[in-house]
Amino acid sequence: MAEETIKCPKCKEEIAKDAKKCKHCGADLRNWFVRHKIWTGVLAFILLAVIMGAAGGGNSNNSTTKVGTDSQKETTYKVGDTISNGTFEITVTKAEVRSTIGDSFFAKSPSQGGTYVGVQYKFKNASDKPVASFSQPSFKLVDSKGTKYESDISASSSYATELKLDQKILSDLNPGITVNGADVYEINKEQYASGSWYVLVTANGKDYKVTVK
Repeated sequence: MAEETIKCPKCKEEIAKDAKKCKHCGADLRNWFVRHKIWTGVLAFILLAVIMGAAGGGNSNNSTTKVGTDSQKETTYKVGDTISNGTFEITVTKAEVRSTIGDSFFAKSPSQGGTYVGVQYKFKNASDKPVASFSQPSFKLVDSKGTKYESDISASSSYATELKLDQKILSDLNPGITVNGADVYEINKEQYASGSWYVLVTANGKDYKVTVK
């Protein structure tokens, strides 16, 4: 049986249908995702982060929302304090202002008038059962007026790459395991400098405030 052939999309010469490389012009015929494995991984990370952010954000359709009065009544923690709620032990370990995020190929800069606020955290599964990814803690940055800011997905991915974090994406967190994560928020530079800010940690349907500025 004759070998099935197709035309090379580059040079239009006849080649085997399952060829990975054109024998005439040398064109790489593999699909984009196979040829760009690093970018495929980055895009997959961003997509999964978007899915997790949507799950943690409830029904909010905006990048900023107002925190309700009940949330404001919760105990206020400081950076370095551990929040224990029976299922998790959560600690916001650092909050820093950055003019750039990431390193080398993954470096990001904020838009004009903005600055990056990087929030690092860790949390441990203190229960005796695995916790699904969509049930793990979420983190938002909140200003003094109660406006809640979503993280910048792209900058957060670059930050995670820079810090070499070990937070799992779409994986259960098993009992006794601690993971390290971080989020980046793009905030107006003057607004951040002049106001007070805190991180809103949501876990098991309850909110916790961690003052960062």
